[in-house]
Amino acid sequence: MFLPRRRSTVLALAGCVAFSLWYFNYVQPAISPLIPFRYSQEQSSQPQSIPAPDVPAPKPPPQTPIKDHETVPPPPPPPSPDRVPAPSLQVGKLSGHYPVKSLISIPKGPSVKIPRIQHDFGTETQDERAEREERLAMVKKSFVHSWQGYKKNAWKEDELVPIQGGHATTFGGWGATLVDSLDSLWIMGLKDDFEEAVNAVDEIDFSIAKMEELNVFETTIRYLGGFLGAYDISGEKYPILLNKAKEVGNLLYSSFDTPNRMPVTRWKWEAAKKGRKQEAYPNTLLAEIGSLTMEFTRLAQLTDDAKFYDAIQRITNVLDESQNKTVLPGLWPVMMDAQHAKFDDVGFTLGGMADSTYEYLPKQHLLLGGLTQQYKKMYEATLAPITKHIFFRPMTPDNADILVSSGVRVNGNAEVIVPDFEGQHLGCFTGGMVGIAAKIFSRPDDLVMARRLVDGCVWAYNHTQTGIMPEIFTMVPCTDDACKWDEGRWLKFVAIKSHRIEGVPEGLSDEERGRWTAGMDRLPQGFSSIKDRRYILRPEAIESVFIFYRITGEKKYQDAAWRMFTAIENYTRTDIANAAIDDVTAESPGKTDRMESFWLAETLKYFYAIFSHPGVLDLDKYVLHAKFMTLSLLRTRPSLNICSICSSRLRHSILATADSNGHKPTAFEASNPVDVYRSHISELLAPVAGKPAKDIYDRLSWILPFDNGDLSLAIPSLRVPPTEARAKAAEWGQKFPNSDLVEKPVVSGTHLQFFFKPQPLVKLIVPSILQKKSLYGTNLKLGLRDESDPTKGKRRTVIDFSSPNIAKPFHAGHLRSTIIGGFLANLYEAAGWDVVRLNYLGDWGRQFGLLANAFALFGSEERLKEDPVGHLFDIYVEINNISRPEEQEIMRKKEEHAQALTDGKDTADLEMQIQNLETKSVNEQARQYFKRMEDGDEAALATWRRFRELSIERYKKIYSRLNIRYDVYSGESTVEKGRLEYAVKKVEESGFCEVSQGATVVDFTKNPKTEKLRKALVRKKDGTSLYLTRDIGEALKRVEVYKPDKLMYVVASQQDLHLAQLFKILELMGHPEVAEKCQHVSFGMVQGMSSRKGTVKFLDDILRDVGEKMHEVMQKNQVKYEQVENPEQTADTLGITAVMVQDMAAGKLINGYAFSLERMTSFEGDTGPYLQYAHARLCSISRKAGLSAVDLESADLSLLQEPHAINLVRALSSWPDVVQNTMKTQEPVTVLSYLFKMTHMLSSSYEILKVVGSEDEVKTARMALYEAARQVLNNGMKLLGLSPVERM
Repeated sequence: MFLPRRRSTVLALAGCVAFSLWYFNYVQPAISPLIPFRYSQEQSSQPQSIPAPDVPAPKPPPQTPIKDHETVPPPPPPPSPDRVPAPSLQVGKLSGHYPVKSLISIPKGPSVKIPRIQHDFGTETQDERAEREERLAMVKKSFVHSWQGYKKNAWKEDELVPIQGGHATTFGGWGATLVDSLDSLWIMGLKDDFEEAVNAVDEIDFSIAKMEELNVFETTIRYLGGFLGAYDISGEKYPILLNKAKEVGNLLYSSFDTPNRMPVTRWKWEAAKKGRKQEAYPNTLLAEIGSLTMEFTRLAQLTDDAKFYDAIQRITNVLDESQNKTVLPGLWPVMMDAQHAKFDDVGFTLGGMADSTYEYLPKQHLLLGGLTQQYKKMYEATLAPITKHIFFRPMTPDNADILVSSGVRVNGNAEVIVPDFEGQHLGCFTGGMVGIAAKIFSRPDDLVMARRLVDGCVWAYNHTQTGIMPEIFTMVPCTDDACKWDEGRWLKFVAIKSHRIEGVPEGLSDEERGRWTAGMDRLPQGFSSIKDRRYILRPEAIESVFIFYRITGEKKYQDAAWRMFTAIENYTRTDIANAAIDDVTAESPGKTDRMESFWLAETLKYFYAIFSHPGVLDLDKYVLHAKFMTLSLLRTRPSLNICSICSSRLRHSILATADSNGHKPTAFEASNPVDVYRSHISELLAPVAGKPAKDIYDRLSWILPFDNGDLSLAIPSLRVPPTEARAKAAEWGQKFPNSDLVEKPVVSGTHLQFFFKPQPLVKLIVPSILQKKSLYGTNLKLGLRDESDPTKGKRRTVIDFSSPNIAKPFHAGHLRSTIIGGFLANLYEAAGWDVVRLNYLGDWGRQFGLLANAFALFGSEERLKEDPVGHLFDIYVEINNISRPEEQEIMRKKEEHAQALTDGKDTADLEMQIQNLETKSVNEQARQYFKRMEDGDEAALATWRRFRELSIERYKKIYSRLNIRYDVYSGESTVEKGRLEYAVKKVEESGFCEVSQGATVVDFTKNPKTEKLRKALVRKKDGTSLYLTRDIGEALKRVEVYKPDKLMYVVASQQDLHLAQLFKILELMGHPEVAEKCQHVSFGMVQGMSSRKGTVKFLDDILRDVGEKMHEVMQKNQVKYEQVENPEQTADTLGITAVMVQDMAAGKLINGYAFSLERMTSFEGDTGPYLQYAHARLCSISRKAGLSAVDLESADLSLLQEPHAINLVRALSSWPDVVQNTMKTQEPVTVLSYLFKMTHMLSSSYEILKVVGSEDEVKTARMALYEAARQVLNNGMKLLGLSPVERM
């Protein structure tokens, strides 16, 4: 939950002399002495400017009156030793004069389906992750710097004075920065500091105050929101935080004790303590009264105390009733008469003094789970006047398509609406607000508006001297849609301000005066004036950038955030912390001795969040409350619509934090909805069995076929003696209590079989799939190093797969490795691991000498560019055709030489012949060329690099057809000589090897435990390394570079001995921790894989043959064929699917299989084409049904009562368990078998569960089921690495 982030807006008023010119023109001149926060001119003070180090202090700008809508208060006076603190006030228990007769209850019931907000993030590359984590570390470093400054200089005080040191009391003296920063500490993983801070807040006494007047709004967002956010984000593990929230809530509730129950926003609580009656003010800021909703609502949710919700709902009802009765219908004015609940003022804005009232509308809808449409209705009623009058497109020199949020004044009887074309840094929250609302209210067109608003704030950052946006500025509005830059028009607008500047040269034209003013004011082109040049460490711009990045997934917003952060850090950092600056247009702006708590509590939190994993501050799990500081987060809605199908007792069980054994069910954790049933069964069975619920939960397993239940519990697994297991099963089954979710268990020998009740299951599973889409079945928490603390990062695996030899065919072994490795990479990513996909190429050795010489003899530049792998293979074959007879002749001569020695004959002539043959041979020339490569000959290496790079580019094209990508293309050539020397040295020092004739050999046969590993040669007698040597060096390199938790080698079973030797040598040479990380994923070979034309086993040939076969099949149905947009591409996809599915359907990976073109391309049986057909058929049904996603979300799922429907839902419910089980088996056939069984169930359902022609409600319900099935099928196929087609 994020509370009002605009809190300094209101604080600015505390130091104001009069309202700003924008606001002053339309507010009654003698606006009330009743506004208790208006101070006299003498009480206001300008911020003190402190020049940057070694830079002369800039000349201060001319003094201008401080405006009420400017969002920054003057800084507090610097602390001094003799400064006398304000007297403390005993607040005590406050009595009430106007009790509520009937409380408004908080909405309860089944949550409404709310569309997802966050983008479905894919997997980042290794470089992207490294860059993101580097930026993340820099943000955390900045936070720690300021936090340590606060601890040292202002611990438990409201604010730190960041230049001189010391503290300031600004918000009751209770430690605003301390409370507001709690959730930031947790999110950034600073758990020791968090614990220390929690202990400190336990000491806060909210019955004593250091200030006579309490700002209800500020106290709500900083203290109440701070406690609630920290309580939620820390998993409700710290009850003291909720207790403190209740203390603050009860205190603030007394400010609502007025005749009309509108709060006194600037509350004289000493008078209230004395029993004086109070009334709301006739002049109250909209933001101060309209921005209390989220904190009070959340407090009501957590405490089940309706008075807190009643308090703010009465305000909401007043706003709702008056919304279309103001002089600008749809919007509320900045100032209201809270005493009489009137809205007669004429100034309107979404900026300071009004902001979060609007922002909370969509967020409150989220917080209430959509159980009331009031907030949605109110938000949508604002859109027409906002888009027409408040948002405007400014003219910019780069013709940027951006929007700025401004304000208007309504003159007369709403006849004249005067815009101010004024932008505020504070108004930058609007982009995030509109973006969230566009998603949750299904208004996709509004995302364009949100983007333009966010881009407008980024533009303002990018176009100042410092790279930081000013507090308040004006721009020139566009006059047409083209909005081309017109410098003359811009200068005329700038010139308007010149009438208020002394020293303007006389006789200047409007443009000349504008140019003079722009120079004097350091106005970047595009800004027509800058009314407030400060930056006070505000969060609104980065807030919207963060939100829009999470909505779109577009990396450019991360890059924009990084530019913003580096600029802010560069200009605001002090020796103690960070401080506001006085002029963002100056080359060396001065610093102001003020650091509001929102710097730690919100600004840096947003910067940290945008560079964090998307699971941190997931916008579909938390509602971010809007105001400054506490970017605290509140869990608002379950990820599943479980409330409609289970009792309150069950809901309590599911949401409970932990049982006595520390077990926390994973329900609602974006993973497995069946865990809801596991939690439920565990809770009910634990007292019956006398066993811990955790033990039962862990042993409830899913089973197929469904005839045996949905979950099964083996009684012996609970450490029940075998002789008692049957009796215990019968006893526990009989005593199992009645349940809303499951039937009485069926006793089957020593097992209890649990069957889910159909209707609750349907209502749980189908909406869950439709909501989660591609995330259904994943459990990203499995990959976390610490599930309770995502900031500790993810576990990492390096998967080495494919590994073809350059210039050699991409043969069957490489294909299997590629398919299996790609699947494993997808699987681990679905489990939340950080996966490094590595292709370890065979790219070094004597064969490159052969290739280089072959290219000199037979090479063609044109063919090399056209097909590098194929051409290099062809010339490699040709050079071997020359080499082979040469080697045969040398061998024949050596045999003659041996016979001559045996016969005692003279061998000198034969020896000369052999030497001449070897010297002139192709192989010797190749050895000499490779020796040049090893010696670093640049010409030789240049040719090798070219062959390697061209081959990699060709491989990439092949891999892309297979949906395979790599983070790293490595190879034998990348193992540095130093690592090879280290490997040999460590082996020789280990004492388990021997040196024979200069060669280093590891003899495993001497130890009975390792004798099966035989002998392993590590270094040849000529000192050169071998494949094994390079593998040792490469393994150590991978551990050093990637710091993995697992090293996986996807290599054929022929290499079992080699890899076993590698892992054992790593252990024996002193690296057991590396050996433990290593895993060989072994697989059997393919027989008979060749093209139609012969025995050349290039993958391209195979895929071409299969694709042609699929194209022939498709053409047999000409009607459907003509509907396919790109039949050749579809045929290629089907062909690739056929090859991959045949490979994965062979059973366990260790099994080999016979390659069969006819069998794999058949639509009969369990083949790839059959899977694609099943997906395409579901897509076809969806097209014919013509129902939208919104229609499906509102489906009446109670109409799904047929056995076919129920069994299909049961199958869909088991998909997350299938994925988790596959993590154990690591066999793609586990997934494939499930998909085939599920599609068989689909095929048998089509005639029973017809969509087209059914009644509308039945049609919608069945289509929702089929769409859920399509989504699961799509997820499964993509997990296997397949590309589902929609037509075929």
